[in-house]
Amino acid sequence: MPDKPEGDKSKIPEVQRREKLRIEEQIDDPEMPPCEAPYLVDYFFELGPVMAAGMGNGPVTHEEIQAWQRNTGIELNAWEARMLRQMSVAYLNESQNTVIDCPAPWEDAPYAKSTPNQIALRMKKSMKELVKL
Repeated sequence: MPDKPEGDKSKIPEVQRREKLRIEEQIDDPEMPPCEAPYLVDYFFELGPVMAAGMGNGPVTHEEIQAWQRNTGIELNAWEARMLRQMSVAYLNESQNTVIDCPAPWEDAPYAKSTPNQIALRMKKSMKELVKL
């Protein structure tokens, strides 16, 4: 959090940007899908979700995963290494998605529960689309 300007003697703690948005727009934390291997998510972000490529970012390569294993002393099974690579490709694809108000990839999954706020936002978006017709 940024420091307060010099001379600011207010005792009210500053609210983070995310918290301001939550208060102003009543934004709920997104409903996340269940994860059977949460340690892989930790490995994924420790490794880095993407790597520098020729004209921007690219997915993490198997060579990078192998180097990360050597450096950390963590030995992955073949399926775990493949999953980290697939996660990197999926992360990169979603990060480059330019659709405004793009729904979460798991939104239509049977385990996803929509909050009233999410339902209202979807209805609002649908009405805006109808107006364009």
